[in-house]
Amino acid sequence: MDRSLTISLLQAKGTAMYFFRPILKDYNLTEQQWRIISILAHRRSIDFHELSCCTYILRPSLTGILTRMEREGLICRMKPLNDMRKLHISLTSKGQKYYDQVKGPIEESYKEIEDAFSPEKLAQFLDLLDEFISIVNHSPEDIDEV
Repeated sequence: MDRSLTISLLQAKGTAMYFFRPILKDYNLTEQQWRIISILAHRRSIDFHELSCCTYILRPSLTGILTRMEREGLICRMKPLNDMRKLHISLTSKGQKYYDQVKGPIEESYKEIEDAFSPEKLAQFLDLLDEFISIVNHSPEDIDEV
């Protein structure tokens, strides 16, 4: 096989990030921070383990990222009184405002991708990726950080 699936997927990610990386840089955000913020913007609060799974950020790395984000006032971490072993994360009002500011330019970049690739092809591509991902019933711990 002349084509490598893993290399092609990395190239596709690089191509997608070409559209988003300048925006994240303008707002002084890393890709991982944006993944966290965009997940938290749609949920009141999320368990640490679930956030790790949703963002594909390994738990040791996630701990450091969340520490920096908490220091910047973007997120807060809470331990539920009924289970002190758990840790829940949520956006602060500052984090939500940050999301609201960055969301517009990110949506514009999605529009650029659709214009260049076509809405139909993008939808088909995403459907194929979903189908491919579903081939293996895996645990997020089995997947490398992206």
